[in-house]
Amino acid sequence: MATVQRWSGRESRTLRHALRMSIRDFASHLGVAERTVSKWEAGGAGVTPRPEMQAALDTTLGKASVEARDRFTATLRATSAAGASPSPALPLGAPGTGAEQFGDLVAVFSSRTEFSTHVSSDHLLGGARTVRAVGLSLNLLTQGFADSQWHGFVRAGGRARCLFLDPAGAAVEAREAEEGFAPGQLSALTRLNIETLLRVRARLPNGLGDHLELAVYDDTLRFNVVLADDVCVAQPYLPVSRGVDSPTFVVRRQEDRSCLYPVFEQFFEAQWQRGQQL
Repeated sequence: MATVQRWSGRESRTLRHALRMSIRDFASHLGVAERTVSKWEAGGAGVTPRPEMQAALDTTLGKASVEARDRFTATLRATSAAGASPSPALPLGAPGTGAEQFGDLVAVFSSRTEFSTHVSSDHLLGGARTVRAVGLSLNLLTQGFADSQWHGFVRAGGRARCLFLDPAGAAVEAREAEEGFAPGQLSALTRLNIETLLRVRARLPNGLGDHLELAVYDDTLRFNVVLADDVCVAQPYLPVSRGVDSPTFVVRRQEDRSCLYPVFEQFFEAQWQRGQQL
């Protein structure tokens, strides 16, 4: 069985990925705050959890399924062979060395899980004035941004348009089959997320309900796109791969050139026009 002599942020992140857990679920499983797990992972091999957390990670690995332990071992070996854990992604909106070569692309993450490790929903949405999103369940907006934060966003003058894949449509059934989910599993999650934002909208003061627009569409998934002011987070829906495992791109609008931002903006607007208002 796989063992770890000393746990660091690198091994912790590898274990979380092997278990197919979000930061929230992994933190809850270990009994620590989400920010603690995020701090471990951001520090990589340079961060060592406390002794009691070392023991908790040992226990979690020991109780993992054979498949999860195999994924953990294979990933850790591959990372070690490469010499180090992956370099942190570029910060949002801050071009790094050679960024100009890729136009308005400022960061690339291997998965949405990796993206969430470095960029919180509050970081992306907090302080934004306009949010536009299209995707399947839009977990980033509904599970990562609390009701109180949505109320604060709208009260501060923010406006949002959120477009979900129709939980009662045919396209979501096709996606469930492709990803290997039980029938109705993704539909139920999407319906729950829609109900969350409907509840948020219903509790807004009079005159502010139209600042949070919701709609559904029933079409083949291409991208999950979130546009928060000048920042765009785009993730392709790849065949077979689950959403959390697909690569995630971050772009920042540049007024002086036509790059990726307007492409994803046009994609959202086209889908929104075809959506059914809720």
